[in-house]
Parts: sequence; C-alpha cells; structure tokens
Amino acid sequence: MDNNPISQTAKAAESLASPRRSTRVDYITTVLLSGKDAGGNPFREFTQTTVVNLHGCKVRTSYRITVGMLLTLECPKVGTSAKGVCVRVWDPPPGVAGHEIAVQLIKPQNLWGVPNPPADWELVVKKMVQAREAQTERPPQIAAPAAPAAPRAPAPVVTQGRVVQTERTGQTAAPAAPPPPAPVAAPRAPAMPPAVAPVAPPVVAPAPPAPVAGPTIEQRLAELERRSTLLVDSVLDILRGQAEELTRNSLDEFRQQVDALIQDAEARLRQGLRQAYEESASSLIGLRTDLMEQMASRGAQMIRSTEDTLRTRLRSQLAFEEKTAPAKRPDKVAEK
Repeated sequence: MDNNPISQTAKAAESLASPRRSTRVDYITTVLLSGKDAGGNPFREFTQTTVVNLHGCKVRTSYRITVGMLLTLECPKVGTSAKGVCVRVWDPPPGVAGHEIAVQLIKPQNLWGVPNPPADWELVVKKMVQAREAQTERPPQIAAPAAPAAPRAPAPVVTQGRVVQTERTGQTAAPAAPPPPAPVAAPRAPAMPPAVAPVAPPVVAPAPPAPVAGPTIEQRLAELERRSTLLVDSVLDILRGQAEELTRNSLDEFRQQVDALIQDAEARLRQGLRQAYEESASSLIGLRTDLMEQMASRGAQMIRSTEDTLRTRLRSQLAFEEKTAPAKRPDKVAEK
C-alpha cells in the first residue's frame, strides 16, 4: 500500500476525515459519480455504493481520484444529487479493476433513499436544523470600542532642590551634584511649587459601524450548489443537443447505407433472375428440340412398323385368296 501513489494520500486524509457522526449501513445502490480525475480530465460513470451513512459513502470507481477532490453524486433511484469531497482512497485488491474511495458530503443528508434509516440519522438532522435556526436568530455581536489609554503624566526632574516637570522625555532625570555652598545672603523667598501640566480630557473614539451580516456558510453552499446545478444542467442540455444531432446524422447515414444495400441487392436479384430466365429458356429450348427429335424418330419407327405390318397382312391375304380361288373349267380351256 505504501508503493501506491493513490494510497499514500489516504494517510494524510485521516486527519481531514471527520469522525463518524452517523451509523454506517451496508447499502448497495446505483449512483452517478462525476467530477475530474487526478489528470484534470472530466469523467462520468455509473457505479455502486457499498457502505453509506448520513455524511457520506464508500463507492467503487475505475478512475484515479486523490484526496481533496470535489465530486458530484447523483442517485437516479431517488432523483437526488449532492456535492462531496474525497477523504480517503483504498488500494485495489490484486486482480480487481478499480478501487474504493470514501466521499464525505458537504451537506449531510439521506441522499441514498435508505428506507427505515437508523434513529441517530434523524437526531443529526434535527441538531443541524436547530443549529441553523439558532445561527439565523442570533443577533450580530458588535465589539465594544476599546477604552482610550490615559495620558501618561510626565515624570518630574529634580534640579537644584526644585522639581521640574519633563514635557518631552517623560523620564526622571538623575539629581545633579550639589553646588558649592554659597555665601550667606539675605533670606530668599520660598520656592514656588512646581507647575502641574493640565491633564487633557480622554479622547473618545467614535463607535465603529455595525458590521453588515453577510451570507452564512449554508447559504454560500446552497448558492454554490445552485450555480453548479445550473452549470451541469446547461452542459447536459448542450450534450443532449449534440447527442441528438449526432444520432440524427447517424440515422441519416444508416438510412443511406441501407438504401444503397437495398438497391444493390435489387440489382443483383434482377441480374440473377435474368440469368436464371435465360438459362431456363435455353434449357426449355434444348428440351423441346430433344422432344421433337425423339418424337420424330419414334413417329418414323411407328410408320415403318405400320407399313411392314400392312405389307405382311396384304401378302398373307393375297396368298389366302389364291389358295381359295375355284379351279377353271376344262371345256372353257379347250374352247380357247
């Protein structure tokens, strides 16, 4: 498994895959899996699920898909579709085409139409609805403006026994070395107390404008799903039109080929019938000639046999008449 580039991403996917939040069910149903493979080529294939739950499924595919890819799942049996993300890839068993992947739905739902789903599926759906309603009803919280920092009073500086306020550095100066004792003179007037710088009033920053509540994640996902559905529908319409045009052209070409085959078959049939007629006519002519010759020869034989028979009968008749004729009288012979 470590040698397969597809399965190497499965280890990293374990950190991306969320823990099981709904009961898994061994349920087999036909789904239409579509998206782009690891090479960036779009694909669509009908496959079957093996295990499903409210948050995703395990499905078999023959395309190379890696973790993190966005996929679309359509269930023709129920007529539903949803987006999902591939979160795990398994190695194919030896001698088996294709491999199994785990797909996590972006919006958990009973996409598969499982009858009598587990009880926790309904609880998960209720919690999702309650969380969505609470998020919708919760007013936007405006952060309170930060209190302005109090102005820092300048530190006093001691110089020759007097306290002087520093206005720029804000640091206390080190005391200077005491001067040499001055000669005694008239008493000096008491030193004036140090002037205290007036404290500026705190500057109140204007309250920031209330943030405009933007669309929630669910609304963005719904809008993204709606746009993707519209895009898929438009692409399907284009593909459907191209398929209809291709089918129409194919039917026209097939009809032309069939008409050409029919014409060729008719021409061959006519030629065959003409040849058969000519052969039959020549055969009949030859048969008639043979019959005429046979009839002529048989007629001649019959005529000869009839003539022979008549001659034989005439001869026998003449011989019989000569035998039966009366003898001539002698007186008549003498008279002569």
